[in-house]
Amino acid sequence: MNTTVRDIYTFIDSIAPFDTQESWDNSGFLVGDVSKEVKKVAVCLDVTHDTLAQAADFGADLLVSHHPVIFHPMKGMREQTPGTESIVYDAIRKDIAVLSAHTCWDMAEGGVNDVLAKLCGLEDIEGLLPDDNGICMVRKGTLKTAVPAEEYAEVVSEALGTVVRLTLPEKRIWTVAVCGGAGASFLPGLMKEGIDAYITGDAKHNDFLDSIDYDISLLAAGHYETETVSMPVLLELLKQEFPELDYKYLESSPVVYIG
Repeated sequence: MNTTVRDIYTFIDSIAPFDTQESWDNSGFLVGDVSKEVKKVAVCLDVTHDTLAQAADFGADLLVSHHPVIFHPMKGMREQTPGTESIVYDAIRKDIAVLSAHTCWDMAEGGVNDVLAKLCGLEDIEGLLPDDNGICMVRKGTLKTAVPAEEYAEVVSEALGTVVRLTLPEKRIWTVAVCGGAGASFLPGLMKEGIDAYITGDAKHNDFLDSIDYDISLLAAGHYETETVSMPVLLELLKQEFPELDYKYLESSPVVYIG
């Protein structure tokens, strides 16, 4: 029996239900024909012209991404100079269907934030700050031994292969919260949760200042770096469910660090 885009959508929905996504999100099946037969699947964090080109070279029928390829309302979808046309147009032209699992994968058991928490060495991991439906985006856990934040930042840097910015480097930390990507908005809610340190991807200058007032060491480890670690995990789950298909993981970091 042939595997279709619908089959893969249904499986992802079973492990990261699309109806749990945030109201502002646009996760789901976004480009192509849901009845399209799938023989090759590419997985990435972001759908870009580069990842589409890699997927096309691989011969992918479906690209599974974290960030939605359509996020804001589109006013046009047309061919322009190669590499500058609409990414959606590019996907259609290459006959690659696109399925995106964003905040539903962030919240899912075994998803972005569980993967991040484990990689950062946390134990006794549980959800924190549930939404109106009782679903948690943030995770918290404990370290085996309390250590200075600066020392722990080195552990996180090594685990994620990234540069970490932090506050309160000398603070000894034991209880840690994590939220990959743009999670700084959760920082105020952590004040009453007994959290010593908080790991997220993006943080503004004011977030760092606020974290000092909250007496929480804030570790900003990069949006891409805190989320992309979960995509090979999703790929492995797909492999287990659909072992007859061919798979490829696509690196897609848009940032180069100098110095």
